Amino acid sequence: MLTDVYQVAPFIRRDWLMMGSGQQLHLAQYGNPQGIPLLYLHGGPGAGASVSELSLFNPEHYWILLLDQRGAGQSLPSGELEHNHLNGLICDIEAIRIRLGIERWCLAGGSFGATLALIYSGLFPNRVIAQVLWALFIPSKEGIEWLYTPSGAAQLYPQAHREFAAPSIGLADLFTHYQLGFNAQDEATRHEFARRWIQWELTLAGVPIALPRRLSAQQLALAQIELHYAQNGYFNMFSVLQRVTSQVTARTLLLQGTQDAVCPARLLATFLTKVGNHRIEIHSIVDGGHSLNSEILSLAVTLEIQAMWAWIKRQELT
Repeated sequence: MLTDVYQVAPFIRRDWLMMGSGQQLHLAQYGNPQGIPLLYLHGGPGAGASVSELSLFNPEHYWILLLDQRGAGQSLPSGELEHNHLNGLICDIEAIRIRLGIERWCLAGGSFGATLALIYSGLFPNRVIAQVLWALFIPSKEGIEWLYTPSGAAQLYPQAHREFAAPSIGLADLFTHYQLGFNAQDEATRHEFARRWIQWELTLAGVPIALPRRLSAQQLALAQIELHYAQNGYFNMFSVLQRVTSQVTARTLLLQGTQDAVCPARLLATFLTKVGNHRIEIHSIVDGGHSLNSEILSLAVTLEIQAMWAWIKRQELT
């Protein structure tokens, strides 16, 4: 596999960047400081970045920036919700670019991170050179219903969905049910509700992990932040996506697994047909899943990130 031949990315530095409203964003830098700057945007929302994802990048070619978004990963306060919204995430990205003195950079990310990258590249088209995105989440009403209601992904995993939610609970009631569980006074109850929430999404993502009864602070934050965004309709994210995707000028490649049970290929195809931006190219990954745990998807992402570097170098020669 291509990732096996990459050397371990050299560590450069890490910082907790003060962003206002009490936010401290964890930003870790790896690779080659003289390489092409590349910001990695994790999914969730709230999942946090992992050093395992460094295997996607050739550390000689890229200056790799791993950002933990608001409340996620090692960013502080962990699980913070009051100031956690789409506008805040976009402003953070641009503030980091300015703080690091980067004129233009590349983006990479999956799921919610891919959606965030596409929106940023539409709002700031002159700041993005190229991007490789995968398993892009379409935060429409249909996309949200697919994830959580009995008529969506529950049809693929009926037993797992029954353990996640009673069939008779409507969407708003489901979210309220989990919010009450996450905020319960009893610690064991909080952990149990968060475990059930994350376990459902891991099932859809094809990640066969049995979660412990007591979760880490980062896992609790993930569940809280995901619910927060879902309850708030992802802060009008779909409307923004519809408005700005046509403004994207960066070379953009979207990789979509045919077996993605979290972000169905049909939702992405329908969306792209309507926005009609010829600079955005979609590659279907046969038998690919949602997460990088899908080996065929991980390999495709790694190859395309390397191809992105080669494309940039060709542009520099012309």
